[in-house]
Amino acid sequence: MSPRTRKQFDAIRHTRRLQIMETALKLFALEGYGNCTISRLASQAAISKGLMYNYFDSKEALLESVIEQGLNDIMELIDPDHDGVLTSDELVGFIRKIFSSIRSRQEYWILFITVIMQPKVKTHLKDKPIIHYVEQFSSMMLEYFKKRGFEDPYLELVNFSAMIEGFGVLLMYAYPIFEFPEEMMLKFENRIIDMYT
Repeated sequence: MSPRTRKQFDAIRHTRRLQIMETALKLFALEGYGNCTISRLASQAAISKGLMYNYFDSKEALLESVIEQGLNDIMELIDPDHDGVLTSDELVGFIRKIFSSIRSRQEYWILFITVIMQPKVKTHLKDKPIIHYVEQFSSMMLEYFKKRGFEDPYLELVNFSAMIEGFGVLLMYAYPIFEFPEEMMLKFENRIIDMYT
């Protein structure tokens, strides 16, 4: 068997890093970020505590990576061409894709929302660079609402965000006891599209 190449090592490292982040997301959501230790994370990820530090400098760095991954996923959906400008077609695409992602990756989004709503997490992230995702999203949406002639673009940003994020929170509270019917979810999705395009 020939030795692994640098590319193979990088691929293995990337896969392992994602596995650690997935484990962290679950533990942070289910046990609470403040209650979860690096030892517990390493144990659940089936690696040594020392090896954990080869992937992440600290529990805080791991948290930031987990949150950044989710926010990056959202930005990829809303700005697929990375030009910072939101078109009507892109907004429709974003709404369709975010609801599709909520349906197909329901557990992931429930865990993600559970983590970002924790007071210790919100406090920790307040001054971190990853907040630029929120600023970028808000800026694009405000500009879109201005161009579309909405009377109060900021109010529309709040309303739009509340509908999307609020649905996620509703989903989080209902899961796993109640599952929203597909038809109702599609109607809600279409209502948002009709309001903003």
